[in-house]
Amino acid sequence: MTTYDLLLTGGTLLDPAQQIHDRRDIAFKDGLVAAVAPRIDPAESANTLDASGKLITPGLIDLHGHFYHGGNPTSVNPDEICLSSGTTTGIDAGSAGFLNYQAMRDYVFPAHRTRLLAFLHVGAVGLAVNRVLGGGLHDMRVIDIDQTADHIRQNPGFCYGVKVRMHVNAVAYWNAHEAMRAARAVADQSGSRLMVHVSGTPIPLPDILEFLGPGDISTHAFNGHPENILDRNLKIRPEVQAAADRGVIMDLAHAGVHCDVEVSRAALQQGLPPTTISTDIHVPPPERTVYQMHDLISKFHAMGMSLPDAIAAATATPARVLGLQDTIGSLSPGMCGDAAIFDQREGAFVWMDSAGNLQRGKMRLDTYATIRAGRPAWREGHLIEMGNC
Repeated sequence: MTTYDLLLTGGTLLDPAQQIHDRRDIAFKDGLVAAVAPRIDPAESANTLDASGKLITPGLIDLHGHFYHGGNPTSVNPDEICLSSGTTTGIDAGSAGFLNYQAMRDYVFPAHRTRLLAFLHVGAVGLAVNRVLGGGLHDMRVIDIDQTADHIRQNPGFCYGVKVRMHVNAVAYWNAHEAMRAARAVADQSGSRLMVHVSGTPIPLPDILEFLGPGDISTHAFNGHPENILDRNLKIRPEVQAAADRGVIMDLAHAGVHCDVEVSRAALQQGLPPTTISTDIHVPPPERTVYQMHDLISKFHAMGMSLPDAIAAATATPARVLGLQDTIGSLSPGMCGDAAIFDQREGAFVWMDSAGNLQRGKMRLDTYATIRAGRPAWREGHLIEMGNC
């Protein structure tokens, strides 16, 4: 009779929440982390995975992606995209609103092994009309504060807040402040978080930041549009620093088009790294390059973030932002059995942004295996078992 269901042996555990960066064996039982120790006898486990020479981290948490697969044309297949990158939890950032999220909650998300959570769009149908209208708030009648707040409040454990897109194609400048006030009201009435798309905003960035308090999320914070986090002298704007100091989350949400290498480098040099690393993963147009979580960790490590800090921004910190730090984001005993195993590839690597800026690096994380709820879900380039539709 064995004690554990699965044992990872011989790897180096990097778990910022526990401040561990050392060799550890990790055992799983009934979907949870059961034991973490320098050595655990393989005879105690029904199954063993040799992780010698590899890096083990908690399962990555993507705070901003689009996972309503089939619900709108730009959403990705969550298991294919997330599990292949070591990501075990994905948060959909406003793909659906209060009128059309139920199919996402009841059918699409449960059909996948990836843990999937959501922010509701402040607009009633989310991103469903983006392909034909360019954005969801051209007619402000799509906003219903009371109904959106009610639906968020009625779905604890699934809905974690409200999302509003402050982009020139999504909302007219003469309606932008009204949309911000509505989103703020939804967050306050539902007792949840406010996430704001700030890239390409039609109104000044400081106007947006005034609406955000501790735990609210400025997503695409490191974009290269004129209203970004830097002033004309490439210094962090005082309103941005003040927002960060009061606990506003500066979320990456890379997307290939919403993260500028030069802006990011300047921010890092001035002590403002991304609070959270996320992808804004979606089905992109042909000219756009999008990156998955393991690549973005690698990219920002190449920019100067320490590997523990970059891993924390993709594990422990987003877990804390969501209030789930006792469940995910770490591999301490009793936590959900979600882990990522990476090869640390050495070589010459290049990441690019939509402005043509290049970031070069000498190390990249490549996913070797992903463990979800104590069972292998991805192994050496293959999905082992997807969810059942």
